Amino acid sequence: MSLTPEELLRSAPGKVRERAQTLRGQITHRERQGETYRSRVRGSRPAPYRVRINLQNGEVSCSCPDEYNAICKHAAATLIVLQDDPGSFLLGLPPRRLPKVDGWADADVERLLDRLHDLYPEVVTDWARQLTHDDEEEWG
Repeated sequence: MSLTPEELLRSAPGKVRERAQTLRGQITHRERQGETYRSRVRGSRPAPYRVRINLQNGEVSCSCPDEYNAICKHAAATLIVLQDDPGSFLLGLPPRRLPKVDGWADADVERLLDRLHDLYPEVVTDWARQLTHDDEEEWG
């Protein structure tokens, strides 16, 4: 049984929901795949926080350091936008392939690539273009 954004949002403390209202305009990326919704929310750190919400099983995660709330303000903001404007979450592509780096989690590799893109966008764009080309040849 799927949950609704409203049901998940009710489990966030009132103070978190209040703070989330101010972050609605800080969501820079919105996508969906089935019952899973992802967003990026600008916060106090240079890189946006990554939010993932699965309505099928009620799992909510965010890359922010909030350890005290099951649903942080970034996830709550995403739920509010999902509740008010579900069509703004575009159909996403299958997860992209990240390079394997021994001892690194995918999230750490993604943060590194995001930082490199901020500093050297042309290098990361060329790398991504080459990776896409390699995938086409592999599956072509």
